[in-house]
Amino acid sequence: MKNYVYRRTKTDSTSFNATDMLIALNNGYERVNSIIRKYIDNYRPTLWDATALSTGTATPVLDSLFHELIPLWACWQKAVETVSGSVNGFLAEIQMKELELIRFYGCRNYSVFAITIASPGVITKQNHGLVNDQRISFITTGTLPTGISVDTYYYVIYVDEDTFRIASTSGGTAINTSGTQSGTHYYFSDRINRMRVSTESNK
Repeated sequence: MKNYVYRRTKTDSTSFNATDMLIALNNGYERVNSIIRKYIDNYRPTLWDATALSTGTATPVLDSLFHELIPLWACWQKAVETVSGSVNGFLAEIQMKELELIRFYGCRNYSVFAITIASPGVITKQNHGLVNDQRISFITTGTLPTGISVDTYYYVIYVDEDTFRIASTSGGTAINTSGTQSGTHYYFSDRINRMRVSTESNK
């Protein structure tokens, strides 16, 4: 991996205080994020600070199936520094989980989209290629508008080639969005898009 840097400055390997743990967890967070960045452009969540950890609000911005990868990396780092016999065990578990992570994100074709705060909300993605009732799901590096959630399937309501709305059920009513939003939003579909005829000239 070349997209993350270990931020380790400690020389005493006999103890592991709160600052060391913050460094170790952020090292693990960056490593996992670097894997996801292979498949999702601009995926760069903010690292944690001491306050986030002490208040219990440090939630990884990635699928919850893989949250345990981050503390596993922290445990591995501690084991390496204390010459623990558990190093290989931690590393084997990490490698298995990272392979699952690659399969999970690598099989999905994520697209960046914009969404309006409106009744109903309208999603814009140029040449989206989606059709009515196609299932999609969202992730984000920030916060989605109120009315939609990450890791939840929604159904497309086709508007035109660049815009669509979504419903919570097949053939259902378009969802209203409210509140505020932040970060970069992505959607993926569980259906492989077929080839489409282009109206553009290749001359």
